[in-house]
Amino acid sequence: MSWGRVGDVVLATGHLKQLRRWFHPRPVWFLGRSHVKPVVEPFVDAFLSFPDPSEAETESGQAASLERVVNQSFRYVVADIHTFYGGLFTLDSLLTALQADRRFLYEGYHLGKDLAPERPYPAGYEIVPTNAVTDDSGAEDDGCHILDHNVHYIRQVLAQCGVETADGERWRPDLGHVGSGTAECRRFGIEPGEYVAWQPTSANRRKDYPISHWAETISAFPDQQFVALVEPGKASDLDRTALPDVRVIEIELPGAMRLIREARLFVGLDSGLSHIAAALGKSTICVCPDSHLGYFFPYPRSYGYTNLRTVFHPDFRSCRGCFMTCRHEPLTSTVTRGALCLRTLPPRLVIDAIRAAL
Repeated sequence: MSWGRVGDVVLATGHLKQLRRWFHPRPVWFLGRSHVKPVVEPFVDAFLSFPDPSEAETESGQAASLERVVNQSFRYVVADIHTFYGGLFTLDSLLTALQADRRFLYEGYHLGKDLAPERPYPAGYEIVPTNAVTDDSGAEDDGCHILDHNVHYIRQVLAQCGVETADGERWRPDLGHVGSGTAECRRFGIEPGEYVAWQPTSANRRKDYPISHWAETISAFPDQQFVALVEPGKASDLDRTALPDVRVIEIELPGAMRLIREARLFVGLDSGLSHIAAALGKSTICVCPDSHLGYFFPYPRSYGYTNLRTVFHPDFRSCRGCFMTCRHEPLTSTVTRGALCLRTLPPRLVIDAIRAAL
């Protein structure tokens, strides 16, 4: 069961693809947000979506799926590391209703005293303690990255279920099922390997790089074709006057993944598409706020992702891990304008990273 969004689920594919082998011959059911289906569907036997509580109405099909899950008896229920966060259970009633011999929940991957002073858990769940991080230096291998938390959590669950795994085994994110994007390239009139795929905005506006900074960055590469990948219906949100030479393509996630596969380079944000590009082995530039530095980007060196480069503001590294509860400004400023460490990131740093990658 996963409450995570696209990037979170991409980072979990390293162990999700192993579930059938670990629990053979039992089928694997996945309950998650509907939009992560293209990422996880090849690894599971049944994909069921639940409605987002922020939506005003619940679709009848989603409600039927939930009823099917609640009425099913499982051997194990494993909630991913994003199910619990900040002491609030959005899905408490569903978690409690799930029937299983054993049910597992992670204590939480980031439980700072200011963000989670209370930690209520649903009854009947075995709580796996959070991965202990002893080094808070901000190094790439200090153990705070979600990949490390996933390994710690899943190993503990497997041990409790009597499943043996190889010592030191790393579960790298895997999107090998994403096929060629040549058909999409023909459809949109672009040449495979001859464009830079670019993510201008994310689902979290506080992680967005200012469009004026993007415009300055892109203008430094007049000979490169930049292709902006946006969700259907979102192109109108872009200031096209600031980006006169950028091709904007509205496309669903499966097509976006295939276009990223065919790109020369991917430039994006601390968001799902950057994780997809990195997992596909594409040369990737991620423009990242220091607030989450080390938790999502960059990846730990031990996983061997030489194709990924993270660009962040060097002046704010000491306060990484704030998760956008910035001590330098009122919270309202961060919410309305974006993270301070990101909106003040000089475009020349992004330009230098792109130039090096190209």
